[in-house]
Amino acid sequence: MYELTEDLKLRRITKYELDGVEEREDLLVIPPSSKAGPCGNACVFCYLLQNPPAMIYRVARHDTLNDPHLEARIRYAREHYDLWIRVTDTAGNVRFDERRIESLYSAGLDEIQISVHTTKKDVRIKLMRNRHAGKLIDLLSTATKHFRVIADIILTPGYNVDDIGEIIEDLDAMGVHEVRLFPVGVTKFNRDVRPLMRDELLYVKETALQKDKELDIEVVLPPIFLALLGEFTTGLEPFDVEPEFPTYVLTGELAYPEMKRLFPKLSVIPVKNEFFGGNIGTAGLLTGADVLRTVRELPDVDLGLLLLPELMFYGEMTLDGWRRDQLFTKILTEKGYIVETALEPQDIPKILEKL
Repeated sequence: MYELTEDLKLRRITKYELDGVEEREDLLVIPPSSKAGPCGNACVFCYLLQNPPAMIYRVARHDTLNDPHLEARIRYAREHYDLWIRVTDTAGNVRFDERRIESLYSAGLDEIQISVHTTKKDVRIKLMRNRHAGKLIDLLSTATKHFRVIADIILTPGYNVDDIGEIIEDLDAMGVHEVRLFPVGVTKFNRDVRPLMRDELLYVKETALQKDKELDIEVVLPPIFLALLGEFTTGLEPFDVEPEFPTYVLTGELAYPEMKRLFPKLSVIPVKNEFFGGNIGTAGLLTGADVLRTVRELPDVDLGLLLLPELMFYGEMTLDGWRRDQLFTKILTEKGYIVETALEPQDIPKILEKL
C-alpha cells in the first residue's frame, strides 16, 4: 500500500496508518494536500475541536475535494502507477456535484472514502453543523455508478446509533460498496457528545453482522471498535522472544490486551492517556508527557530497552511537542533505557534480534 505525497512520490504505508482495516496491497491513497481548502464543517465529534490547550501539532480542517489540483494528482497517479487509486479525507460537502463526480472519474479515480455518518439529511446537517450537508445524500447514487464508494460513519449517540440498521440499508440501496463503523472518540474537552456505552456497541455489532450477511454492502467493524469490546486481535501467533536485558513495551490502553497476548515473555505496559482523557486509548494519540509519566514508574537500569509505538510520532514530533530525539535522550539519561519504535507488532522481534 502507498500514499501519494505532495511532490508526487510514492510513500509505502501500512494499514496501521489508515483505519487498521485489511486493505488491498495495490492501494494508492491520495490524502489532502497543503492546497486543500477548508471542509466547511464543524462536526460535533470533530477531534480538531476537542483538543487540549497544550496541543502543539495542529492541522487545518481541510477537505481533499477542496483542492484545485486534485484531478491533476489523480491523472499523474493513473499515468505513472498501476495501482488502485483512492481519495480520502472528504465529507463531500464542498466542491462536490454531478459535474465533479464526472471529472474525478475522467481523471482515473477508482475509489472514494467519504465521511457520510447518516443518510438522514436533517440529521447530517445537525451532526456536521453545515447547512449544505444534506446535499451529499442525493449524490451518493451517482457517485457509486462512477467509482467504488466507502462510507465512513462516526457512531455518535443521539444521531446515528439507534437507527444504524436503517442507515446501512439506505447506503446499500444507493449502491454504496462498503461502510466502516467507527465509535466516536471523546476527549475530556468535548461537551457535545458522549462515548458509546457497551450495550450500544453490542447492538451496533449485532446489527452490522446481520446486515453484512443480508445485503450486498460490505459492513466493516474496524479494530478500534472491536478493541472497545475487548475483542480485537491481529490474528498473529504469540512471539517467543525473551531478551536478556530489561525490556518494556509501551502501548495504548486499547491495544494492551492484544500486545500482552502477542508478547507473553515481555513486560507490556499500558499508557493511560491523561493528555486527552475521555475514552481516548489508541497508540497513535499517545503523547510525550503521558509516556514520560509512565516511564518514571519503571525501575532504573544500567541499560535497558524501551519500545514505543511509531504511530505516536507525527514526523519527528509528538502531539504535545516533544521532539523524538529529545524524548529518547531524556528517557535514557533519567532511567537508562535505549528507545526504539515499532510500527507493527512484527517489528518488535526484529528490533530485539538486531540489538
